[in-house]
Amino acid sequence: MPTLSNVWRGRINTGTRGAGRIILGVLVATSSISGANTLKHWIFPDPPLPVAKIAGDTINQTDLVKGFAIDCVTTYLTAASSQGTELSRCFPDAAHMTVPSTPALIITSPTAYAHRTGPTRDLLATYGVLVGVTEQPYPTAVPVRNYYQIPLGIYGGDAVRALDNLARLDAPPAGTTVELGYPVNIPNNNPVATTLAGFIATYLTGSPGLDRFITTDSRLSPVKNPYASATVTSVSAIASPPDNPAENSTLAVRVTVSARSAEYTPYDLSYPLIVRASGGNWFVSAIQAVPELADSAPEPPTTALGG
Repeated sequence: MPTLSNVWRGRINTGTRGAGRIILGVLVATSSISGANTLKHWIFPDPPLPVAKIAGDTINQTDLVKGFAIDCVTTYLTAASSQGTELSRCFPDAAHMTVPSTPALIITSPTAYAHRTGPTRDLLATYGVLVGVTEQPYPTAVPVRNYYQIPLGIYGGDAVRALDNLARLDAPPAGTTVELGYPVNIPNNNPVATTLAGFIATYLTGSPGLDRFITTDSRLSPVKNPYASATVTSVSAIASPPDNPAENSTLAVRVTVSARSAEYTPYDLSYPLIVRASGGNWFVSAIQAVPELADSAPEPPTTALGG
């Protein structure tokens, strides 16, 4: 087997060291560039996304198309040739739309549900809007709730017009019944129930003494236009209240209420509340926006009537 001379061994070793220096130099250079970029981003970070503006623009567009949809649906359903109703502002084929000689319906309580479903084209965004209205052919007729879909295009962010005529649809699918997370029934003689009875009576009727049932940081005050009477019909909690609660411990509770207006109209109400312990007593500290939910998964919604 041939052997390398000392001369060639030296050349190879020198070449290897040279290649290693080149590779090391490349690594150092690229690391420096990467580090410089990292340092640049630390010192001059990218501007944050305009989340508030984007959200505001989206909300404004949705409000715009919902308002326009309500206007067009109610205008069409109450249109009359004798009144010269102008539909071309809403519909692209208004000249071929048939309207009665006198208004055929009385429309009240319009509500719009907007969801973006269609494609976009350059400056055009499209929405499908479902409008619910209460219809009566004459004032004493039984009110009927009907729903109409209208496809809308919004050009440049503010110019709205329907893409096509209305479509009559069924009601939106019904939601599901969700089990609430208050498994413990609280008897009327429990200190928690006593506090809640006093809170409801003073909070909803404007009777004096509300401060005796709330924490100092609750920021609660009696409702304006109070009821003539309000009584607690049941109290339930997320857990059993302890006999000797720890200071500042809290408990989520739900209160059902029977209220009556000055005109003797009854109302069934419910309040998800947080009560907090202080000095061995319970006080209302907050009204929750959403009640506690049970751990069980909700059942799928049932089909809407007529669906």
